[in-house]
Amino acid sequence: MKQQYLVLVVIAAIALNPIYGLARLGETEAQCEQRYGKPQDFLSDKSFPILSGAVNRIYQYQGWCIRIAFLDGKAVIISYSKSAKTPSGVSIRNDEAKAILDAEGNGGEWKGSRNFNPFEPVHPKKWSNTNGSIAYLVGITRAALIVESPKAEEFRKTQVKTTEEQRKESIPQF
Repeated sequence: MKQQYLVLVVIAAIALNPIYGLARLGETEAQCEQRYGKPQDFLSDKSFPILSGAVNRIYQYQGWCIRIAFLDGKAVIISYSKSAKTPSGVSIRNDEAKAILDAEGNGGEWKGSRNFNPFEPVHPKKWSNTNGSIAYLVGITRAALIVESPKAEEFRKTQVKTTEEQRKESIPQF
């Protein structure tokens, strides 16, 4: 009986491992570092941040590239993409997207929608969560899945407002 129970626990742990190996919105840099190790230092992280004005980090983990933007020390955007060397290709498959969304549910429920606009192929699949988070696949090739907390959009709006105010203040008095 004990052996059957132990086998069941081991099987459950293996089955759930991909889900628990993912970062989570709201985690701190220390928690992400504990999960993945030290962040990698890439020029693209500084040149092409996933959220301008935030602390951006890139982690390499089991064939995945995980880019995270932190505001006030908490993860607000996480981008999941496969490394180019992944044998299964770089496209994120449905079961992988589901594992990511399950991990990022944070007590909410995801509802999906397709974007059939041929002139906007940037987000062919989108999800919204009852907790206010959103997720979307990037590009026709489904090369990245990005998950955002509502704080990311609030930050963007604040940045746009601040930039516009600064622009107006810099207009010379002709």
